[in-house]
Amino acid sequence: MKTPRSLPETDLARVALQPNDQKRIILRAVRSFVPPHSLLPLRKVAGALHAARPSLLELPKSAWPEIDTAIRRYCGPNRHWIEPNVSLAKLLFEYNELRQIKAVEWEFPFIPVGYGAKIKFWHDFYSIQDGVPVLSFLDPRLSDGLGTLGRAFVFSAMHHNIAIGDFEGARLEIIRFPKNKYTGEREVEVFTFDERDVVPEHLLNKAIDDTYKVWREILAERQAAQRRQRPTGTDDNGSFDF
Repeated sequence: MKTPRSLPETDLARVALQPNDQKRIILRAVRSFVPPHSLLPLRKVAGALHAARPSLLELPKSAWPEIDTAIRRYCGPNRHWIEPNVSLAKLLFEYNELRQIKAVEWEFPFIPVGYGAKIKFWHDFYSIQDGVPVLSFLDPRLSDGLGTLGRAFVFSAMHHNIAIGDFEGARLEIIRFPKNKYTGEREVEVFTFDERDVVPEHLLNKAIDDTYKVWREILAERQAAQRRQRPTGTDDNGSFDF
């Protein structure tokens, strides 16, 4: 499988604030495991799961059957994606109904970080909670999700890039779906941001640069290993599968 030159944004976040030796250990494992399904359909309906509408006027919000149908459509021919996406979406839909969440559709930009990469640790909506705008990011990975340092990276990126202007003073939250240690069932967990924990922007940028330096070294190592494995022209099959 071809290794991408830019890192998936969640992998960048969970690695960037690690020490360089730990960066290398974690990055060597990137793309060595192919997940059995994609959770992109869940992310695509994040706004609907927060009852996002063009305005806060009393417009109809998406009902669960509509969201369920949309997820199944986004899964396309990948039938095995449906259950994990639908089950997590249902959890968050019910959780947000209990919170009585209302949200507004709003197009937030991607942020280029160099190396041909860009990040967007936020979705195209903001919710209103206790009269305050809240910017949310879904992290649905069960394994290799955002730990403490990864969340610090994401919150700091949100703080410096979108919690500005009209959204200065907005609350920030990361939503994860860990397994309950007693039941084994997945549940909703919300992490909130304390501005005292923000990573200064110059240190955030340095962490990105350091991460991509290690990543480029790993890519070079993989390319060198691939060249060493290339055929010598003596194989009778005449073709090779890497």
